[in-house]
Amino acid sequence: MEPVKQPKTSSDEKYIHVNITSPEGDIYAHRSYGCRVHTIDGWLTILPDHLPIVTVLDIGAVIVTRLNDDQPDYIAINGGALTFQNNTLDIAATYAIRARNIDEAHVKLMKNQAEADMQEALSKDKRSAYRRAQVRLNRAINQINVSAHRKHKR
Repeated sequence: MEPVKQPKTSSDEKYIHVNITSPEGDIYAHRSYGCRVHTIDGWLTILPDHLPIVTVLDIGAVIVTRLNDDQPDYIAINGGALTFQNNTLDIAATYAIRARNIDEAHVKLMKNQAEADMQEALSKDKRSAYRRAQVRLNRAINQINVSAHRKHKR
């Protein structure tokens, strides 16, 4: 999960607008040098003047390299859809949370519960319950990984 490198500054620097929304509302809106996302086919980097694209996102991090900021922003999402055109990147996520807003203690409890539910489903040979618990585990692990990139106050 590497961020996009900031280009050398120039007077005519290009940027993209990154907007992330979820059912809870607007989660993120900033100008950026670039953005990395985890699609169902792997990682994708979007830079200014990228060709228009529509794709499906997987559980993963959205990594945004903001203008004039030395640390990228990390946002955990549970999947969604991405559209990009005219240097505007819109992500409609099923769930999204910025790294700075993640409650690590709560997420660790969610992870432990998902692991316990997977064990129980496995012992009772309940495949659909196992798969649901596995998805919950993947979501918790994603948030734990993203929270590790929380920006520290300077």
